[in-house]
Amino acid sequence: MSNPSKPHAVYLQDRSAAPQTTTRGWVRGVYQHAIEYTTFDKGIRGAAFLFGGILMAAGAGFAAFSGFDFYDALSPTWFDYLFVLPSSLIFLFIGIFALIHYGRREFFRPLDLPIIFDRQRRKVYRIDQTPPLSVFSAFKPWPIRYLEYDWDDIVAEHGVVTFTTGSSAHRQHTLALMVRDKNAGDFQGPITPDNTPPYVDGFVLGDPKTLSELTVPLVWEHVRRYMNENGPALPPGEQLADTTVPVTWWDSLGAVSVFGPGYVKRWRDGWGWMVIMHLLSPLTLPLAILMATTNWASYKTAYPVQWPQEVLDKVGPSMKPSN
Repeated sequence: MSNPSKPHAVYLQDRSAAPQTTTRGWVRGVYQHAIEYTTFDKGIRGAAFLFGGILMAAGAGFAAFSGFDFYDALSPTWFDYLFVLPSSLIFLFIGIFALIHYGRREFFRPLDLPIIFDRQRRKVYRIDQTPPLSVFSAFKPWPIRYLEYDWDDIVAEHGVVTFTTGSSAHRQHTLALMVRDKNAGDFQGPITPDNTPPYVDGFVLGDPKTLSELTVPLVWEHVRRYMNENGPALPPGEQLADTTVPVTWWDSLGAVSVFGPGYVKRWRDGWGWMVIMHLLSPLTLPLAILMATTNWASYKTAYPVQWPQEVLDKVGPSMKPSN
């Protein structure tokens, strides 16, 4: 994996980053002088527990119990006591830790952690979750906190991380909104990827799994124009985000695969893609069933969060967007 410390590009508020804009369908609310972005993605919820927790625990469990096949439990040798048994216990511990660690990332956490851009007051509000105190709080709701920043302190960074598997490489793009330190000290010169100011905080806007080198500047440009140039809440032709939550397991199957609710509509919208997915269904359907199960379980333990009343008083009632 490449070093993600240096940004691929830095976008400033006083200059355009792209000729067009997009929200990628992430604006969930519109107010008179503010827009609200979502961090909600129903299609990937539960995936971390499946691939990180269950699969890792299964591999570690197999390694742990396969060690007992190397000796007769009725007559263990000194080698079994010194090497086989301790290594089996280590693998067993790794499996249990993976289940707890990734389960904590997926269960009993908020449904959404929205971000509001208030151009009237030139503020940015967001709700964030704080790390759990210990492993013993694994089955308690995530603690949350409310944060507020000055818009003028925001610097957008386009980050790129390259993941390699030996036979292929994958680049993941992120749009991070960094918060400058008001007491910058000795920082001088223009802000560039090689010369960034000290930051006190930062957060990601959008889902890195759906961003690309072309769409990162488009999303930032939408926010920049909205805040600095009285731009529209939604670009022409775009709609508000779909924040409906899967209720049943069948709903979760539709959220993570081409099956489930909306099956007929998917055929109408893209029959070619549906044909390909059905040809691959002997491989993809079992995975979709597992992903739907962890997705459904994650939503069953999730809980909604609300903005503090002081924020609601500032932004006012929601409005119907006009683009």
